[in-house]
Amino acid sequence: MNKKEAAAFLSCSEKTIDRLIKGGELPATLQRGKTRDVVIIDDDALASYKQEREQPKMHMPSVMKDEPAAPLQSLIRQSQTNLVKSGQAAETGSIEHLAEAMRSQAEANQSLADAQNMIALQGKPTLNLHEAALVSGLSITSLEKAVKAGSLKTFAGARGSKVIRRKDLDQFIDSLE
Repeated sequence: MNKKEAAAFLSCSEKTIDRLIKGGELPATLQRGKTRDVVIIDDDALASYKQEREQPKMHMPSVMKDEPAAPLQSLIRQSQTNLVKSGQAAETGSIEHLAEAMRSQAEANQSLADAQNMIALQGKPTLNLHEAALVSGLSITSLEKAVKAGSLKTFAGARGSKVIRRKDLDQFIDSLE
């Protein structure tokens, strides 16, 4: 069968047939056609794949009564390791412990992202309002108020956005001190 016929036989799209062939689930060969090569799929292999796909699958319960599921156990172990490394103490194995560990990890990831953003912003000569807020530690609202009052100069950037020169931001921050 060609791809179109195989797709009709399995009641799926031709893209699905392509993925199955690429994944090695369906064997296929190329045959020379009148104008181009045609993908041919073995009828027997297609029939056995369809029969296998239609068989009901046995599923194991995701959580056993006596112990947490494997992914949860791995998260608990990882969070225990992270808490030991960071010097934090908590009752290990509890859901509260896991939640605390996940919050700590999220905060650490956010801090790392903020640090990477700050490094990237150090060399920029112009900043948008959000970047200026990150660099200065001021809120976007207070920067907008300063722009409106005329104490912080801006100019139009790409697509009409407000852009602040780095030297103007530094002068504004110095004037606050």
